[in-house]
This record gives sequence, structure tokens and C-alpha cells, in this order.
Amino acid sequence: MHYLLEQLEQDHHRILRMMYVLSKEINQLTGLNKGTANCDRILEILDYIQVYPEVWHHPTEDVLFQQLLTKEHINTVAVKKLLNEHPRLEALSSQLALIYSEFREVKARPSLRVLQLSRYYCSKQIAHIHDERNIFDAISVRFNEQDWQTVNNALRESAAPDDERSQIDYICRSNHLNQNQLLTSSGLH
Repeated sequence: MHYLLEQLEQDHHRILRMMYVLSKEINQLTGLNKGTANCDRILEILDYIQVYPEVWHHPTEDVLFQQLLTKEHINTVAVKKLLNEHPRLEALSSQLALIYSEFREVKARPSLRVLQLSRYYCSKQIAHIHDERNIFDAISVRFNEQDWQTVNNALRESAAPDDERSQIDYICRSNHLNQNQLLTSSGLH
């Protein structure tokens, strides 16, 4: 598997674990799970989801998916659907982060509507990742060396001059998050 796909897949594993932790926290808010919900943990998860996909993950997938669309016999509807979901999921992450920040500030419990939106968000993120895995399989099978060169060139062209450093920082922070207590103490490991 190409190193870009490996990094994206590591991101997916991490995001999935976080979505399951987020689901658990939401269930605690509703009383479905025992324990006390942790608004700080919810905000930490939403912050991670907002930062990482926007910095490297989604832009990289966007380039890969655009290259895949140049191939024959591709399910273009599925690929375009995933491309269109990226900004929607990012907007929903931002919206939920603002909502939960307000609840934390006033020490209030979220409404039923907010809890429903939170559950919807988790299910959309999880479904999105599973759909992307199918696309990654298509990329692995169909991409040749020229495709990978085109992708690398497109990523370099779209990167800001200091973006190489931010990519290195991203990968370092990503490795650090693999050992973060949020991910290892949740019982999902």
C-alpha cells in the first residue's frame, strides 16, 4: 500500500475510535450509558476532527479522488459524493464544537435536538470512512507510478511554501495522538 494511503488509513482508525468515544459520551448525556459525560472530552474530539481533516487528510483525499476520476470504469457518483461530503462534515464539526462550547460555558445539558444531531454526526462520519475505504481499494488497484507522481505533484502545487513543515508537524502530532490517553483509555484499544 502506498504511504499516502497508509497515513490516511491510520487517520481513519483514529477518527473511528474517536467517533466511538464521542458516541459513548453522547449516550452518557442521554443517560443510556452509566457514568458522567465529559464535555471537555467531547470538545477535544471535535477539535481534533476539525483540525486534522482540514489540514492534511481531506485535501490529500481530494487530490487522490480527483486523480481516480480520470480512470475508466470508476463509480464516479460514489467518488463525487465523498468529495461533496468533506465540506459538509467539516461544517457540522464546527457547528457541534460551537454548540458544545456554549453548553460547557453555561453548564447546561444539550437538548434532544442537539443529541440527535450529535448521533447523526457520528453515524455520518463512520459511514463516510467506510465508504472511503472502498475508494482506497480502487485507488490501490488502479493507480500506477504515473498516477502517484501526478498526485504528489498536485499536493506539492497546492501546498503553501511552509506547508511541508506543517505536514511534518501533522505527522508528528498524528503519531503522538496514537498514544494519547483519549484513545488508549477508552476501552476501545
